[in-house]
Amino acid sequence: MSCPPFRFLSELPASGVQVSCFSEIQLFCDNSQQLLLARCRFLQAAFRQADYAGLMIELPSDIAGAVPKRQLEYLAGRYLSRLLLQQSGLFQPLPPQLGVSLMRAPAWPLAVTGSITHHQSHACTVLLTRPLAADNFIGVDTELWLSPQQAHDIATSIHNPAEQDMLLRAGFTAVQATTLLFSAKEALFKAICPFVGEYFGFDAAELKACSQFAAVGSCSTEDGWLELQLTSEWVAARSPQRTFRCWFRCSQLDVLTLVCSDALTARWQNRGLSEVAAPVRMSGLHNLSEL
Repeated sequence: MSCPPFRFLSELPASGVQVSCFSEIQLFCDNSQQLLLARCRFLQAAFRQADYAGLMIELPSDIAGAVPKRQLEYLAGRYLSRLLLQQSGLFQPLPPQLGVSLMRAPAWPLAVTGSITHHQSHACTVLLTRPLAADNFIGVDTELWLSPQQAHDIATSIHNPAEQDMLLRAGFTAVQATTLLFSAKEALFKAICPFVGEYFGFDAAELKACSQFAAVGSCSTEDGWLELQLTSEWVAARSPQRTFRCWFRCSQLDVLTLVCSDALTARWQNRGLSEVAAPVRMSGLHNLSEL
């Protein structure tokens, strides 16, 4: 995990209580230092429930009764959030515990907002601090690459044929396309669910464009952005905007996606991000789902 997860981020020194079940802990920030991101790898074999007490993180009763894997995932997300809240400098001497919202999302303290994600072995948290947190929103998701069978089984519930075709023309495989769109739409849900206030499906948004960045240095990853547009009128009526930029980074192991408000996109898109070619867009294509 040597490269920054997104090109508009720079690495920060990592500090905190070292726990055997976590490794490769990294912290990043954008040039305003009001967007913070933390990520780590977690090790199931090294986890003990006593790690909660050692890190002074509350263990909710429903998590205490869950399988060890779920306990570790929850701890990883809360630990990374603690590191970012401490890094923000807004909470002294210790940041408050994160609550849980009515939609089971993290309930962030006043002056910040954020998002947590994890898969089988890695966790990631993003945090917006004030003043950015007052008028912006953000959502993050990470997924292991689906197997061909998994991608086949869920593809029609994640995207329509035109969305997949756009990513195929951009150079992705069918499995990569389904995984990337699954993650991107999950990140979108996390970003705007506080405004929408209800659950909505993958068909509430559609891919409209895709662009990839030119390779830089020794990073063995592919990155770029997607443009997602809400197609559900009731979701769009509650959402702060209708079209969204989704930043993505693909590694051999997984994909990481981040959806944010237009104001944040405007801050980052001018930071020398060199695209491989003109974006692939929906315009000029037939929407196969409507034929």
